[in-house]
Amino acid sequence: MGLKPSNILMIRTFHLFTLLFFIGTGISAQELLPLEEAVNLGLAQNLGIEVARVEQQSTEMQVYRSNAGFGPVLDLNANAGATVNRVQQNYLDGRVVDRFGRSLAPNVSLGLDWTVYDGGRMQATFDRLKELSNASSIETQIAIQDLVSQIIQSYYDVMRLKARVNFLNTVIKYYEDRLNITEERWNVGKGSKIDFLQSKTDLNAQLSERAIANNDFKNAKIRLNGLLNRELDIDFDVEEEVVFNADYSLPELMQTVDEKNQDVILLRKFHDISLISEREIEATRKPQVGFSSTLGFFYTNTNANFILSNQNASLNVGFNARWNILDGKHRHNQLAIARVNTHGLEKQEEDLLVRLHSQLTEAYNQYLSDKELLDFEEQNKELAEENLAISLEKFRLGDSTILELNEAQRSYDTALNRLVNAQHNIRISELRLLEISGQLVR
Repeated sequence: MGLKPSNILMIRTFHLFTLLFFIGTGISAQELLPLEEAVNLGLAQNLGIEVARVEQQSTEMQVYRSNAGFGPVLDLNANAGATVNRVQQNYLDGRVVDRFGRSLAPNVSLGLDWTVYDGGRMQATFDRLKELSNASSIETQIAIQDLVSQIIQSYYDVMRLKARVNFLNTVIKYYEDRLNITEERWNVGKGSKIDFLQSKTDLNAQLSERAIANNDFKNAKIRLNGLLNRELDIDFDVEEEVVFNADYSLPELMQTVDEKNQDVILLRKFHDISLISEREIEATRKPQVGFSSTLGFFYTNTNANFILSNQNASLNVGFNARWNILDGKHRHNQLAIARVNTHGLEKQEEDLLVRLHSQLTEAYNQYLSDKELLDFEEQNKELAEENLAISLEKFRLGDSTILELNEAQRSYDTALNRLVNAQHNIRISELRLLEISGQLVR
């Protein structure tokens, strides 16, 4: 199943700023894997989705009228018998018969049985088969939605780790500049070796962080390849920018939950199936009327009897009626159980909607908070970057200490890290909103 861009995420107009300071010197150019293509690959190759589709097809194939008892049943019965025996017969007139005898008795019959009326049970059964098919289709959609959510989250994780590697590359450049300055000062006798050693130590710490981030980045790609059911060592690049919707309306999202959330729809479908089961049980309380007919042909042939051959053709037609009056309250109890199940499903739907509305409200508030935090982190990044540039230049000119520069570098490092996390958090927040409201997959 291929998904159009609008079917993967509600991609709209609010653009996140591009991280211009992420100059990825440590990441070579690979083939770009867009988010839409990743989702399509996962849906096309995931074995779990294939299993769900096969099960759905099997359920759909059971929806035919004769599976519910509609229509006549026509049976052809045929048999043939032969007998060989010794015949010894003594008659009053003195005749004696002493010979081996044989007899043949083939017969054929065509039987027709047709339930004309059964209180509506056949129609109820047919309706139940159709609803079970619809429920299977919804279950397939839920499996697809779960897979799409996993793929998108994994893709976002790759994006986050790529951004982390890139910002570490940017940070390391500043640490390398600081090391060069302290080394040059120490060599000409204008600085201390302590500053040089501290700069070297801090640079090594950043290089270690980058090595860890690179390994995490590679493992995140492996996990995404696994979800896409392809070779784990395939290398690829991911998008650096994702578009978001600037404005979500909580009342509209609430209405969408009631109408499009697949878990709610599936529960309602089970409720409909339970109501149909009540109809099936109710139908057994009514009389059943059937039509039957038999067309038969019987023939015998023998050489050791008074009648050497006999053939008979017949046609029988009749109606039959059956009405079960007493069954020890079995149907009464079965109907009571079915009604309890129906009532239980109604309560489950109410409980599910309450929980989903609560989760959606929390997700909506989290999304608004993440948008606000992202704005703050963008500003903090700009301020920290300007502060670091000024501090580095002052240190180069000898107007500041290494402690002041070190503090500026740490502030910049923290600002970039918080910015990457804020960008990732808002992606996850919107994904959560779309998933709960039933808009992730259409």
